[in-house]
Amino acid sequence: MAKAKRAQYIVMMNVGTADKPEYEYLGKDNEDLSQTLNNEVNTTKNVLGMTTTEVTKGAQTTSVDPFKIDDTSKVAQVLHDIFLNESELSDVEHDFVQAFLYKPVGEDGEVEAFMQRGAIDLKSYGGDTTGVSAPFDINWLGARTYGTFNPTTKVFTPTTA
Repeated sequence: MAKAKRAQYIVMMNVGTADKPEYEYLGKDNEDLSQTLNNEVNTTKNVLGMTTTEVTKGAQTTSVDPFKIDDTSKVAQVLHDIFLNESELSDVEHDFVQAFLYKPVGEDGEVEAFMQRGAIDLKSYGGDTTGVSAPFDINWLGARTYGTFNPTTKVFTPTTA
């Protein structure tokens, strides 16, 4: 298999509703958009000199920095509303889809994907003379819902067990 290009792993935010989702890609202004796993690693050495290592899942985050406010972006409107209304708690939670364009799963163009809830932590709002900046972190919540995503129709379909 050839190396996957970074543009083939996309992160999208649902800027629609739960009943009528609409996904907008994140990363327009970013050279890096990675999910930080923050795993906890515990290594112990017993009296026999053997080492045991345990890795447990940490609180995962994704930093979207920079993010420039653009009047054509619905994500920008969500961030503006969070700032304007000083939103918190469940008011900053949204659904996100991560899709792997390099992992096709069918003949209709669907690719491997998952949906997960995330809480937006707006880091700041304003910035310098290059435009209004609104960098934020996504704090990943709960379990992933696995499924497929069609990049043409922008439809996420959960996998049924």
